[in-house]
Amino acid sequence: MKSKCFKSATALILNVLRNLKKTTFYILTILLLTSSGAFSQDDLSRKNLNENIGSTYLTEYKQAEYYFNLVPLENSKYNFHFRYIKSGQIIDLYRENDENFSGQITNFIQETKEVKTDYGYNSAPINYVFDKIKIADTNATKLGQYILNTKSNEIPTDSLIPNWNFNWLDCGAIKFKYKIKNRISSGTYTCPQNQNDSIKYVTGIKNLKDTISNILELKTTFDDFTNKLPKGASYKIDGWITMLKLSEKQLEWREKNKPMRDYLKTIKDTIDNYLELELNRLIPNSADLDCFDDYRLTFNKNGQLKNMKVDMGFWERTFDKDYKKCRRILKKAFREIRVDFVDPKYVFYRNLSFGGKEIYITDPTLY
Repeated sequence: MKSKCFKSATALILNVLRNLKKTTFYILTILLLTSSGAFSQDDLSRKNLNENIGSTYLTEYKQAEYYFNLVPLENSKYNFHFRYIKSGQIIDLYRENDENFSGQITNFIQETKEVKTDYGYNSAPINYVFDKIKIADTNATKLGQYILNTKSNEIPTDSLIPNWNFNWLDCGAIKFKYKIKNRISSGTYTCPQNQNDSIKYVTGIKNLKDTISNILELKTTFDDFTNKLPKGASYKIDGWITMLKLSEKQLEWREKNKPMRDYLKTIKDTIDNYLELELNRLIPNSADLDCFDDYRLTFNKNGQLKNMKVDMGFWERTFDKDYKKCRRILKKAFREIRVDFVDPKYVFYRNLSFGGKEIYITDPTLY
């Protein structure tokens, strides 16, 4: 069973996420790639996840080296070798002696599969899919000279930079690693784009990141990579951005159900606002109830609650007193709630979460 401390910490994190979502940030972004063009997939490689190496995200250089067959800079034959790790891409620049610079871009993403849970179905990563693109020597040389001229290898890692702000949630990080002659140096920078330019080294870090992105057209390169991914599968970027690439059959089904989605979208806000208002009216003390689980609600086409599921195992549901108490309170409230002032026409779903101050309703439908 969950401990009260764990539940309290979980509730705090969930509340922060919801507050971010209600402002300008969306922690979970779902992308639909519906291109119908045919692409060759011969240059895509895969490597299964290894729990001993780590699988959620490339938090260490050894993960990138293992999954994408990259040589550790410590073993590189080049007297200059630069490696940049960012979301979905790894950039390598290198040269031997005083020759022109060369390089490559490794694009990567996690492929997922659907797994059954007590809550329903969830997607779990199974492997990395990646390709490698050669960088034009002229562009590699521009960037190599830029790195040497700006001496970016002398910038310390973020933990050594005074006033660096680490209080960003799910903002991402970038990594630079250098081998110049026989000297190895590296730096990790958490959420560099949101740092204040007045902080020492921030402008240099941002300029290097943006210069690489612009010269190599990294966004276009990554889009070309995702266009080659097999259809009918789902993928994750950074472990939290989900990308669905629909098959032709799925596209047909989605198009067929478009009238249903269009109609439900017109009443979405009305239903969400009503449910939140009524639940918080009927359960005004929700913040004091030790309720921390999230619920998946299914309503029938008449607007009545059909079932209420939670992502918990059988034994936990059986013996967790807080869960049983909270479920009873919710069921009692829903006896007085009916979405019959609008005509839903179709079955619809909502997610219910207990926040730090009130109950929140969100719509999981992909319109």
